[in-house]
Amino acid sequence: MKILSIEIKNLEPINTIAISHTGDYSGIGGVFEKLAAWAGANNLWTATPRMAGVYHDDPMHTPVEKLRSEACLENISGIEPGEGMQRYTITGGKYFVMQVEVTMSEYSKAWKNAYVAFNEKRHEYDLRDHYELYVSCAGDTQNPDAPWIVELCIPVK
Repeated sequence: MKILSIEIKNLEPINTIAISHTGDYSGIGGVFEKLAAWAGANNLWTATPRMAGVYHDDPMHTPVEKLRSEACLENISGIEPGEGMQRYTITGGKYFVMQVEVTMSEYSKAWKNAYVAFNEKRHEYDLRDHYELYVSCAGDTQNPDAPWIVELCIPVK
């Protein structure tokens, strides 16, 4: 894992199509695969939409089987959500943004580092969405060891 930058940004809301996931956050990968396959079947990749993972619960205080998250695809085409999907707007506003280069196995460590850096700066959490925005993949997206550039976004009061 490599930290590329840390900054406070004002982010715009992102309108998405999402599939909800309940359970261990590490299990959301299959939900992203389903969303990506649907996007491919509907020729949505040509518009280069962004993908994001939204995490609603604190894993330190919520039983793993009750953790709630969303796999999201930016809805820049105006298409209607498919079966089992819904519209979801990722909140905007003031965010602590840590951009990292990570492999799939490093996401948990990256989030821990983001919260340590957030707390060291003595920022106050807000109740808006905590999410990761996938910027790019350096390699084959099907390779679990391919490094991704990801923005970890924590809302600031």
